[in-house]
Amino acid sequence: MIEELAPSLYRIEVPLPKSPLRSLNCIFIRGEGKDGRHLLVDNGFNRPECRDSLLCDLRALDVDLRRVDFFVTHLHADHCGLTSELMVNPAAKIWCSQGDGSTINALCRDSPRWRDYLAYMESHGVSRQELTKLLHTHPGIIYAGSAPLPFTPAQHGDVLDYGLYHLRVCSVPGHTPDLLCLFEPDQHILFSSDHVLGDITPNITHWPGVPDSLGLYLHSLEETLGLDARLCVPGHRSVFTNVHGRIREIQAHHATRLNDVRRILTEGGPQNAYTVASHMTWSIRAKNWSEFPLAQKWFATGEALAHLDHLVACGEASTLCSGTQTLFRINCAQKCQPKDNDHACAKC
Repeated sequence: MIEELAPSLYRIEVPLPKSPLRSLNCIFIRGEGKDGRHLLVDNGFNRPECRDSLLCDLRALDVDLRRVDFFVTHLHADHCGLTSELMVNPAAKIWCSQGDGSTINALCRDSPRWRDYLAYMESHGVSRQELTKLLHTHPGIIYAGSAPLPFTPAQHGDVLDYGLYHLRVCSVPGHTPDLLCLFEPDQHILFSSDHVLGDITPNITHWPGVPDSLGLYLHSLEETLGLDARLCVPGHRSVFTNVHGRIREIQAHHATRLNDVRRILTEGGPQNAYTVASHMTWSIRAKNWSEFPLAQKWFATGEALAHLDHLVACGEASTLCSGTQTLFRINCAQKCQPKDNDHACAKC
């Protein structure tokens, strides 16, 4: 589906089959004149259904792919998987952040590094059997790009001029370690990717080497409130106008989720992230944790871990090792005294 949002500015819905996300909002900005460069923001999974649908819509817009440059907002395959398939001009620019671009190239489809990338979650409760299955079923792995890409690094404050639009690059880490959004200050349009979504809440997960993904995300949300954005074109689902109101809703959502995690640790004592996730409240059509699809268990455990990391960063929780597992426990508000057999209180 093609929607003209403004002169020479289009939203193209790219289907994401069997994904709860349903579709991706790909943005196309038409260049000026016969030699002007076009810009395509994000593109879809590297699978035939996504490619054929997007190419059909680009043909309907009479787009010459040789004149297309690409902007990749972040490393997830539903946003970047088709880039190598669409790039027919070797001289085309592919803008991306340095960090996420490097990760995209390190984790192309069939990369042996995927196994190491997933393995860190074994200490947080995901079983080796589940991790092995994920290697062959996780959509971010099986629909990733087929080859490394010659990215041109984009960074916060850069301005990209395409057609009628002057696009300011905004660094908003959190959903991924180096995610970028685009803001058009003259039209007050925020192309928010997965940083701010209107109908669903972005998944915030733990990333290896990032101590507090949720803290980064909450800081990025607060920074985004400083933009005079009056229309938000997100990476998925509906375009919306109450940008600041939606950001406040997302902040409140994470405050509620943190309270949920606090309650689970307080009532159940030290637990790994997988166990915490199994007791959290999720908006998913499943009767219980055992009925969650494996990919959704992965996302839920990552989100639980991001909230646990944040509690640790804030000094409210701490970690301890139990065999090969990393457990989290709530810290006492006041220093507790050892009891019988040198055990601390139940919270610890």
